[in-house]
Amino acid sequence: MDNSIASINPFPNDVRIAFQSYIQGPNYVNRERIPYAKWRQLHIFIDNPDLKPENPTESRLKHRALTEFQLINNRLYRKPDSKFQTPRYVVPESEAFDTIANEHLQLLHVGREKAWAAIQQKYYGINRQEVAFVLKLCKNCALNRPAATKAPLVPIITERAWERVQIDLIDMRHEPSGQFKWILHIKDHFSKYTQLYPLKSKHAEPIAEAFALFIAAFLPPKIMQSDNGNEFKGALLILLRKYGIQIINGAPRSPQTQGLVEQANGVVEAKIRA
Repeated sequence: MDNSIASINPFPNDVRIAFQSYIQGPNYVNRERIPYAKWRQLHIFIDNPDLKPENPTESRLKHRALTEFQLINNRLYRKPDSKFQTPRYVVPESEAFDTIANEHLQLLHVGREKAWAAIQQKYYGINRQEVAFVLKLCKNCALNRPAATKAPLVPIITERAWERVQIDLIDMRHEPSGQFKWILHIKDHFSKYTQLYPLKSKHAEPIAEAFALFIAAFLPPKIMQSDNGNEFKGALLILLRKYGIQIINGAPRSPQTQGLVEQANGVVEAKIRA
């Protein structure tokens, strides 16, 4: 089995380099980011509150240091206010990328808005645009990003449940659950009911075993429609013939024939990641 997807690095070095180029660009603006020299002065004024400023600029900075910031374990934090109830760590520029990337991974690759909501509650000095930039370049999210257009559906007439089902495999090698790296997706055309079965491989035998469980739990469908992949042959073919199930093969990933289950695949993957 190809493990290249499972072992993918969501944020390789080229993403880090792209982020550094972005924040050093001429159009970059972050009014919360504190330059290192000022960040160091804030530390000094908080550590030495009796230190006298040498000029009006330092006087204003000292006032801000003592009213807006605090040190926790010698790390600079923004004090709580009416909007944020807990201290927020002040992120230096050198830590911005790793902070965003680590939070995104800990949040299991949630979308931009959820990631931004979580980050702004814990950190000061990172803005929404930085979060959006990093998440847009996440290799894992790019792999799972749905297509911009939906697969068109061709009208298929069914009169009862389990008369016709469409089946497909969902590749979860990039986000496996233990030994389970695939999902058999079975969708009834009449009721739009979805049934999912985790698989350790996409070989015919485990697919046939899962489909046998489906038949035992429901009814043998009259028609089974698949994308005609090599996985839907062998043991599965024997099982289908045993129950007299008609097989309709669509072209691989053909939206005209597999549109219903193809559209639902994206919904299933999104729900699993939610």
